[in-house]
Amino acid sequence: MPLFVTSTGAPLSGEVHIPSSKYHAHRALILASLAEGTSHIRGHSDARHVEFTRRLLRGLGTGIVSGADGVTVTGRGYRPRRDRLSVGSSGTTLYFMTGLAALADRPVTLVGQRYFQRRPIGPLLAALRSLGVRLESADDRPPITVFPGRPRGGTVRIPGLLSQWVSGLLLLAPFATGPTVIEVDGELNERPYLDLTLDLMAKFGLHVAASADRRRFEIEPGQTPRPADITLPPDLGSAAFGLAAAAIQESDVRFRGLSSADPDLVDHPESEFLGVLDGMGLTMEPDPAGGGLRVRHDGSPLAPFSVDCRDMPDMLPILATLATFADGTSTLRNLEHVRLKESDRVQAMLQLNRMGGRLQVEEDRLLVTGVAGLTGAELSSFNDHRVLMALAVAASRARGRTSIKNANAYRLSYPDFVRDLAGIGVPLSAGPADGPVPAAPEPDETTIVARVAELARRRPRDRALVEVRPDGERELSWAELDDQAARVAAFLRKLGVRTGDKVAYQLPNWSEFVVITLAVLRTGAICAPLMPLFRERELRQTLGRAGAKVLFIPGTFRGRDYRTEVRSVMTEDLAPGAGLPLEDVIVVSPPGGRPRFADDGVLRWHDFAKVIEETEPDKTASRCLPDRTAQLLFTSGTTGEPKGVLHRHRSLDLAAEAQIRRAALGDGDVVFVPSPLAHQTGFLYGMWLAIALGVPQVLQAEWEPALALDAIHRWKVTFVQAATPFLADLVEESGRGRGPRSGPRTFVVTGASVPRALAERARANWGTAVGGAWGTTETCLGTSFAPDDPPAGQWGTDGRAVDKVEIRVTGDDGRNLGPGVEGNFEVRGETMFEGYLDHPEWTAAAFTADGWFKTGDLAVIEDGYLRITGRVKDVINRGGEKVPVAEVEQMLHDHPSVAEGAVVAMPDDRLGERACAFVVLRPDSELSFAAMRKFLDSHRLAKTYWPERLEIIDSLPRNAIGKVQKTVLRDRARGLRPHDDKETSGETEDVLGR
Repeated sequence: MPLFVTSTGAPLSGEVHIPSSKYHAHRALILASLAEGTSHIRGHSDARHVEFTRRLLRGLGTGIVSGADGVTVTGRGYRPRRDRLSVGSSGTTLYFMTGLAALADRPVTLVGQRYFQRRPIGPLLAALRSLGVRLESADDRPPITVFPGRPRGGTVRIPGLLSQWVSGLLLLAPFATGPTVIEVDGELNERPYLDLTLDLMAKFGLHVAASADRRRFEIEPGQTPRPADITLPPDLGSAAFGLAAAAIQESDVRFRGLSSADPDLVDHPESEFLGVLDGMGLTMEPDPAGGGLRVRHDGSPLAPFSVDCRDMPDMLPILATLATFADGTSTLRNLEHVRLKESDRVQAMLQLNRMGGRLQVEEDRLLVTGVAGLTGAELSSFNDHRVLMALAVAASRARGRTSIKNANAYRLSYPDFVRDLAGIGVPLSAGPADGPVPAAPEPDETTIVARVAELARRRPRDRALVEVRPDGERELSWAELDDQAARVAAFLRKLGVRTGDKVAYQLPNWSEFVVITLAVLRTGAICAPLMPLFRERELRQTLGRAGAKVLFIPGTFRGRDYRTEVRSVMTEDLAPGAGLPLEDVIVVSPPGGRPRFADDGVLRWHDFAKVIEETEPDKTASRCLPDRTAQLLFTSGTTGEPKGVLHRHRSLDLAAEAQIRRAALGDGDVVFVPSPLAHQTGFLYGMWLAIALGVPQVLQAEWEPALALDAIHRWKVTFVQAATPFLADLVEESGRGRGPRSGPRTFVVTGASVPRALAERARANWGTAVGGAWGTTETCLGTSFAPDDPPAGQWGTDGRAVDKVEIRVTGDDGRNLGPGVEGNFEVRGETMFEGYLDHPEWTAAAFTADGWFKTGDLAVIEDGYLRITGRVKDVINRGGEKVPVAEVEQMLHDHPSVAEGAVVAMPDDRLGERACAFVVLRPDSELSFAAMRKFLDSHRLAKTYWPERLEIIDSLPRNAIGKVQKTVLRDRARGLRPHDDKETSGETEDVLGR
């Protein structure tokens, strides 16, 4: 997904709040983890680089607790919680921690993203081996297994190409059993980073004798670090982009927290950047009242400059942008190590020539001659955070629109980059390729948080929410909903939740779900709801991917003790991966229950009811903005690894508004929500849509058709969007004729096509308009029927494209196909997701070259109506829930009796599809249906994903090249039924009742 940038067209103004230094944060966290006792690090860094370090240290057993003013770190020796720990995509984490992993009490395998397959680490591993560190790596890249044992010391030589290699050795050497001498070969790059490492080591009581040229270091053995209090200075690496934007055009911008007189800032590795700006002639005045610097510039070209890139680590991209608008030719020298960063940054910045820039490479120098202006173009970030941000700053002075691929790269180091630059007047935001130019951020009044606040002021006593339970009902007014959300938001801020953090909650359709959603959004954090049906295996996967520090759970629900399951996730090695950063768990108990929770050394436990009672409402301004990420939902798709789908407020708002218009909804409607709120259908087309409309929503957590039908009648429900089984059960219950019954005016069926007979019965019973719709977690609804569509359009199709969305069908060659011709179904529009969490390559692969989302479905389009005809990939859609076939098959293959197996869809009248397992047994083995279920249960797989029929066969059908022919198996499964409806009824309720 690209980042779009257009010319500012007006002077920049406003202020930027500079985050804390990520360079200091990395080193301070690691050193604090090595010092037995408690250290305090004041200030926060939201950079994902730093989050990867925090996660790894937690995985090693380090206590890290976030607070309002920073983090408290408790060092207690490295005692890994599991065998495999991830460094994510942080080179700093990998280089610093590979050697230090030897201080753990058992072997640890460090894994990372595929990104490290392109980055050299061999010289560092060779140096660590010379010091006596025992490690194994197949190709001198992750995965790297490090064995316990202090290094022996000795003399080691290391190339000076990357300072992080040298810093990694310096951090480890004090723990050696003998003296260590580190000598640097060749050119020494990034010396300021080494000085920072030495300075912070000294603050923790570790001593290094360094030569004046920093080419030789002598370290005494057996040193013991001591805890320290560290204050993180501002991050010049992030501030540089706002400063550069202000330097290349007319501006009056304040940079809060940035002061050239700050002694910590003088020692910052990138402090020389301020000197470059000063030498160019940019006016930077102290702003004592605002606690920072004020930049006032008339927009005239500044003077050129000459810098040595060895002394300006990581700054080449933004320096190239500054030089492009300077009055003359600037020179950037010594480029070699710059080409070994996240990308070849020299080559990446030569893209400015496509916009009209004048950059050329001569030997080891980059010469940049200033130009009067640029023209917008299509560029690539090279998936490099600094390249993306530097190109975006340059594009702010370009005529027309610029699109930069891999829009989310900036999150790695500067999560608030888009917000901060948009806040001073640079129009930029993410969207699908070739889509319309996204608008600049709008005021807070457009968000659902502001909508609730407005309704609480205008209609405080009006009904906002009804919660239907078997033991009674509960109502909340708009004023009560807003007040409770403000209290929970205040509590989250006390726990240290900040803008961009993920807050997870695994709750049924209770009123607390809605309260927590609004509270999370008030803090500027990201909602990460998890399906209640998830058990330990899925919970570990999703919590690990989200990186959530806070989790809300029920005490008990439907016979499950969620507290025990969470404790198990935090202590058992159920799956490979990094340690979970989870710190606080808030338990939502049944009405009247006042449980007592004791912290267990791993987690802090809180009572939700107590939070509501004892926390004062947060009266500070909401941090909720339309272009800020609002939602993280996990979808299994066709693989076992969950995909984290990110949506902004704006895309969710537009999707809800499109369906409101399509379904002709108004302020007199009432929305019924039986679909799980942790699923996009319930979250967006139940809760979010009702709030956007300002109408009551009726929630039901445990699916009971009689209870649901009674609630629909009593609360005068008019609109429902849910999967086919919900409608089928309601129609069946209504047909029994017990008591007064009425149905909704409109029922939108998702997840499977609408059976014509079912739609006709609903219309006959209640006069309800029933029709189909198509959507995904990534796209929201792409198509939907309208209540005034003809019957053939309602029942035989998946509707027409909604507002803000385009649809098409293409052949395998990418050409558009005509009406009625089956092909690949693709969509694009303004309701599209922001991207997949931590996987830009997945995001890129999901779109065609011209910016259409590849749905994986086969379809035909006739007269504007969509009809899904099949699936490109093997997916089982069970009542709207996709079964991760590959993961289930892998588990079956792990059974000692199974030689091989395949799982395919088995048609079902009620749920659409169920899973059928075809299994080939090993010689002299046996496997019953009950034994298979017991085995899957022991692996903590969600019951919804269990196959509901087992077929033992002699061999799997294969084609000429040995590939399993699942089409043959699907044909065979068409005449099969679940083994026993009584046995599977409980699993059905897991889908519908949550």
